[in-house]
Amino acid sequence: MKKITYGFYHSPFGEMVLAKTSKGLCWLGFMTRGRKGDGYKRMKAYFPKAELVHDDDAIEPLAMTVLTAWERGKEANIKLDLRGTEFQQAVWKSLLKIPKGKVCSYSDVANDIKSPKAVRAVGTAVGANPVSLIVPCHRVVPMSGGVGNYGWGTNMKKKILAAEAQG
Repeated sequence: MKKITYGFYHSPFGEMVLAKTSKGLCWLGFMTRGRKGDGYKRMKAYFPKAELVHDDDAIEPLAMTVLTAWERGKEANIKLDLRGTEFQQAVWKSLLKIPKGKVCSYSDVANDIKSPKAVRAVGTAVGANPVSLIVPCHRVVPMSGGVGNYGWGTNMKKKILAAEAQG
């Protein structure tokens, strides 16, 4: 069983739940109480066999580092411990290339990973991203317009994108 330390931290977007292993950040979600999108419940489901240790003090420096990296557009500098298929890993790596304040389409991501016909699969991989904000899945939008879906809700996605557009 893998030990994962998690904690809660208040961000400009509301309360976050972050989790880390000895290798790096493995979960970042938002606490959307009363909804299916509750970050703590989703984290527990994502790591069903892990030993989850609650320690807000241990998470605070990581949370501050994460927010600073996001504010500076340096998300790729955060040490990550991501588990996923080879395809998911490729998609998540592609997302890290999207500059803060910019958006791209699912098709753009599919083209970037050399799988132009895998647009739907890219959407699924984007939705499976366990470290929101740092692997910037919120920067992927439909070609047809609008902001599209977001695991933490459309309003949260709009809020994050608006904050990024302001610099």
